[in-house]
Amino acid sequence: MNRRTFLKGSFAFGAAAALGLAGCAPGQTAGDSSVVADSASSTSDAANGSASTSASDALAPSSYNPPFDLSARTVTLNNGVAMPVLGIGTYILSSAQAEESVYAALMAGTRLIDTARIYGNEEGVGRGIARAGVPRDEVFLTTKLWTADFANAAAAIDGSLRRLGQDYVDLMLLHHEDANDEDAYRAMEDAVAAGKIRCIGISNFYESGFARMLDMASIPPAVLQNETQPYFQERSVKEAIAGAGTVLESWFPLCGKADCRTLFADPVVAEVAGNHGVSPAQAVIRWHLQSGNICIPGSSNPDHIREDADVFGFSLTADEMAAIDALDRNQRYASY
Repeated sequence: MNRRTFLKGSFAFGAAAALGLAGCAPGQTAGDSSVVADSASSTSDAANGSASTSASDALAPSSYNPPFDLSARTVTLNNGVAMPVLGIGTYILSSAQAEESVYAALMAGTRLIDTARIYGNEEGVGRGIARAGVPRDEVFLTTKLWTADFANAAAAIDGSLRRLGQDYVDLMLLHHEDANDEDAYRAMEDAVAAGKIRCIGISNFYESGFARMLDMASIPPAVLQNETQPYFQERSVKEAIAGAGTVLESWFPLCGKADCRTLFADPVVAEVAGNHGVSPAQAVIRWHLQSGNICIPGSSNPDHIREDADVFGFSLTADEMAAIDALDRNQRYASY
């Protein structure tokens, strides 16, 4: 189904009222010549620390705002590495589906690919990258260590590299908070030193878990990947990680396959999309990017993959951003 069909009839149940005072003209657009508002003014030096210094001892000021450059389509992480701000997730895709989706995404210009050991599709992701023929240094590849691997993380890291057919990955995350996660994080730090991983981070951690990991780490997490979407915006988490220069990455950015219809039919989202002649999915992805969230929507539909990548020719106004910001109601669509 073409996701633009969610626009049809949306205004009949109050979308116009939802944004009627926003002063947003249909088709109003802006270019990407500047960095996201309020994020270009702050930068941070890399804070990798040393063996005797925890990452929390070398934090940037709490006012750090990661510099999202939407003209370059990247964000500079706290270790100085540039990471694409928009990618594709491969959760629930089979290995064969992941190959096709990764290939379609790379052909559409997407350069951030996200997988995980527990997804069971690392081999397919590797095949999709090889098939696309995009130079390896232009692809930003992420995978994750599963909790059962934490006690033997060094071997698990090598296993992911072998399945992906890669000498290194650009980002590796601990998939969840669990026993032995500190030992697994240290193993990722060792793999950074060995050239097997460029950046490290965590996923499905919240304020207390993030603080614990930061206190023991020599390399602060570059990325925290959590469920984030208009109904669950993770503002307190973003505040908690700001001092480390850690960037929030959004999984389920469109509320997930089972629940995206609710989001796409939301009167506010529908009107914002209509203002720019884009799909609700594109409007929400653009909101994520302008909010400073790395975004990894997932799909096995090549049309949707191309559509999701096409969000750099328009910008949401301040009023439109505020209207979607106001949708936050602490509603999650996953339990982890």
